[in-house]
Amino acid sequence: MGTTPRLSHRPTDSPAGSGAEGLCTLAGFRPAVGAAVLVALLTLGCAQEPPAAWMSAAPEEPTQFAPGVISTQEREYGITFTPDGREAYFTRRSRRGPSRIMVTRWEEGGWTEPERASFAAERDEAPFITAAGDTLFFVSRRPIGGSFDRSENIWYVQRGMEGWSEPEPLRGTVNLPRGEIDDFTVGTELGPTLTPEGALLYWTRTSPDWGSDIYVAEPDDSGAFIDPRPLRLNSPGEELNPAISPDGRLLVFQGYRGGGIGDDDLYVSRRTDFGWEEPELLPPPINSGDSEGHPRFSPDGRLLFFSSDRGGGFDDIYVVSVAALGGFIQ
Repeated sequence: MGTTPRLSHRPTDSPAGSGAEGLCTLAGFRPAVGAAVLVALLTLGCAQEPPAAWMSAAPEEPTQFAPGVISTQEREYGITFTPDGREAYFTRRSRRGPSRIMVTRWEEGGWTEPERASFAAERDEAPFITAAGDTLFFVSRRPIGGSFDRSENIWYVQRGMEGWSEPEPLRGTVNLPRGEIDDFTVGTELGPTLTPEGALLYWTRTSPDWGSDIYVAEPDDSGAFIDPRPLRLNSPGEELNPAISPDGRLLVFQGYRGGGIGDDDLYVSRRTDFGWEEPELLPPPINSGDSEGHPRFSPDGRLLFFSSDRGGGFDDIYVVSVAALGGFIQ
């Protein structure tokens, strides 16, 4: 079963990790037969870089991540990393401006000044990099084909020898046009992430009776995602922005379900042979009296990232050791 869409590589830039050196990290890149020989020759003798040093940290309480560089006076959320932890993509939104996907690189013991990702346009957000590091999913309002629809849809880019390809809308039956049911907006698809088996998790709004819910769609043989269906853990409240651990055992999501600690809170569900268990509210200090959301796991699954507006400001990105979840991860 395929884990990523298939498309031709049309490079647009040369970010860090591209070219011959970048081939060492393109674990999921599948070039054409002729190019495969070139890749093999270029990668002979490539030294595998160790994971970035920051990944060895294990904060027992939520700590602001890279203050002054990634977490600033603007609004930051939805971070994702390349497999070696040396590139981070996240969403930044100014107080009055549109959202943008930013990229920063771990160099000489610190994060570089973030810049707009090469493929990103205004109002793009929620990036997610696959475990292979060769595909990045994100949310965009750019129109699909010749339509005039400006709703949020899921797009993706793939990484080749020269950088990221041109963005393409997700193939299949996940993206739907914007609509309304009794003033309730439907047809928005956000928060994409992949399970270890290659299924797509995302959230959308399809019914005023159920609000925002998490859906799953499986890839077909062509790499298109089809037959989306809601997860059974959804409630009449709000379930948004799913994040699944690299081993597939934990699902953390943003929710507004009643009985929470703050406004939006983080919930966790454990996977069993029979599906996802009833979600549990994560305790303080992970959740606070403010809002928490946009969870993400580090590539090795040791760290949990999330956004929070605790302290009365705009969203910043926080990090905590997954081990701090205690009994929730057993």
